[in-house]
This record gives sequence, C-alpha cells and structure tokens, in this order.
Amino acid sequence: MTIQQLRDAYVNNRSTYCSPETILKYTDDLTLFFRFLECHYHVDVTVHGFDQLQDCSVFLDYILDLRTRKIKNSSVRSYCRSVKAFLRWCYDNNCCPDYLKGVKLPKDDAVADLPLFVDDVVKIDALFDRSTEQGLRNYCIFHLMLDCGLRRQEVIHLQVHHLDPARNILHIVNSKENKSRFVLIPDFLIEALQSYTQLMGISSGVLLYQLRRESVQLSSNTVKMLFQHLKADSGIDRLHPHLLRHTFAISYLIGGGNLEFLRVFLGHYDYAATKTYISMSTQLKLLGSPVYRLDPIFFRHGY
Repeated sequence: MTIQQLRDAYVNNRSTYCSPETILKYTDDLTLFFRFLECHYHVDVTVHGFDQLQDCSVFLDYILDLRTRKIKNSSVRSYCRSVKAFLRWCYDNNCCPDYLKGVKLPKDDAVADLPLFVDDVVKIDALFDRSTEQGLRNYCIFHLMLDCGLRRQEVIHLQVHHLDPARNILHIVNSKENKSRFVLIPDFLIEALQSYTQLMGISSGVLLYQLRRESVQLSSNTVKMLFQHLKADSGIDRLHPHLLRHTFAISYLIGGGNLEFLRVFLGHYDYAATKTYISMSTQLKLLGSPVYRLDPIFFRHGY
C-alpha cells in the first residue's frame, strides 16, 4: 500500500470513534508530515510505500526539522502526536519499520492554565438566564463539563436514557477511542437537566438540542460559540471548553479524591494523562487557592 492509502485506512479506522474535529487535525498534521517526506526524502506518498523509507530516523528527523523553525515545543508535540499515532498504527499492522523506537517528544514548554476559581464560576453562572430554553441549556452544557468532567463531544452525544437520577449516575457511551464509562452527577445538575427536558418536552432520544430546531442534535460549533460568548462576556481570558475538565480534575484532587477514580471519571486509558494534574493541584492546595469546589457527592463514599 502507498503511504497515502495507509493514511486513508488509518483515518477511516479512527473516524468510527473520533470527532470530526479530531479527524481534521489528524489529516492536517499528516499532510504537514507528508510534505516533509517529499521535501527531505523525495518520497511521493501517492506512489511510494514505507518500504522506500528504511531510514529509521525519519520521525526523529521530522521533530528536529520542526524545531529548527523555532516552533514552540508545545506546538511540536501537538503536530507530532498525530504522526506518532499514525506511525504506531502502521507498525502494529506490519506496514512500516519502528520509526518511533527510542524517540521522545520534546518537553512541553506551555504553561498550564489556572483552573476556574469560585468567583469565576459565580460570574459565569450569572450570565445564564435559566428561565429560557437557551439559558437553561447553556447552563447544563457548562456544568456537565465542569461538574462531571465531560468532553465537548460527550455532552453533544448524551441521550435521555444515559441519565440515572436515582443513583446520581451518568452513562457516557462510545466516547474517545470508542470507550464507555460511568460518572457521578450532582443533584443540582440532575434537577437542571430535568427542568430542561420538561421545558422542551423531551422524554427520549437526544438530551440537548439546537434551539428552534428541536429535531436537530446539538452541534460542536454551537458549543464552541457558547464558550466564545462566555469568554467575552465574563472577561475570563483563559476560558475554553477543556479548562472545565481541567478544573474538575484539579478540584477533585484538592478535595482528596482518589487518582484511580479520577482516571475513570475522565476516561483516561492509563495514568500518564491523569498524573499531569497532580503537581498543580498540590501547589494550589498548599496555597489555599479558592479553586471551584466539586459537589460533596464525589467524596462521600471514598471516591
């Protein structure tokens, strides 16, 4: 198979459980990598396979090439993660040599955003008019991400039957890498969601809808626009969707949460991603910083 055909097969495989935004990033990052191969190794990805690339330093050379352009390490890591995943998939399917052996990505030089503080959330909550469909829906979106640690796509794909009010459980189905999990959901958020479904006359199917087009599922772009408005109206410049998940993790650890339960709540495959929250949560706890506090339900039963 040509390298391009392998790319198409890889993207098709990932598209079964990745969001359209993730697939677009994979495609863009791999296009940049292919240009590098064409320029430095004179490989036409539409014609040649990896058998034309026996030099096992290909991936390392790509990292070095990006760094010579004075690109920040955080950006280099972002570009290379997609390429690394693709090359790992090709190697696992016996389609290329192990270009990744012994190669490490440069350390991340990005400064992690501070989580949301109590006053930040008070300020944002004041922006939601919960007497309206839009205001109540947006309040639910915001707090599903903040108080349950959900990803944007997970919020979008929620169904009414995924909510189990009696046990304070939310079932996240077919999330990242096609995995499912259960997360806790506080009473105040259950009440808000039930108020929304009653207001909208929803009893089954999709939980959150586009406004004025009730048969259409909530879109990723709608959530993106919501956060752009919240950022502008609140004056909180660091506000973005993932910051809410970031705040959830840090608040959970500050509150004495268990690292294994946090991994499960966040839907992480292993501890590598989960452990990134330990340092900041420890420092903020020592400083007594007023980080937004999760509902007590997360700490009642040793979670």
